[in-house]
Amino acid sequence: MNHLTSDELIDAMEGMLDATRQQHLDACEACRRELAELSSVLREARALNVPEPSPLYWQHFSERVRTAVDAEALPSGGWPRWLRWPALVPLAAMALVVIALMVSAPTPVDPPAAVAAVDANPGDVALAADSWVMVADLVGDMDWDTASAAGLVVEPGDAEWAVLELSANEQQELTRLLRAELLRAKS
Repeated sequence: MNHLTSDELIDAMEGMLDATRQQHLDACEACRRELAELSSVLREARALNVPEPSPLYWQHFSERVRTAVDAEALPSGGWPRWLRWPALVPLAAMALVVIALMVSAPTPVDPPAAVAAVDANPGDVALAADSWVMVADLVGDMDWDTASAAGLVVEPGDAEWAVLELSANEQQELTRLLRAELLRAKS
């Protein structure tokens, strides 16, 4: 049910409501109550004896309106005030240039690295083991601080960094080797 709008209620008070809306008004208690309240307010307003303002009031009326309008806060222009500072223009331009350079700068492309195939040659394994024995002999007499200063100790994050430095093919080969080693250790 669509109740009468404010304009339709005024039309009803003036006797100018169209027939279909008049039928609604005749049938709707809420709209009749609203019309009665509005009519009551209008009668009371007409009954008040309001004196006519002096001519002086009207002479200064436009000036008072202008003063009141000027005193109101202007709506924001949409941009925060600090973004309208002229000093920010060169900084914003420089930031745009830096961003453009970062986006358009050529990125180095790693050539596809061939993954060194690890032979199961016992001689290579022995050579690797001998290399570790030699490193162990060299650092065996060092104290922890000396080995750390020489860069011979593993710091937190070193293993992750080393893996992240590998190419995609090298990471796949490392994964394959680790799985093979885990299977060998289980059996």
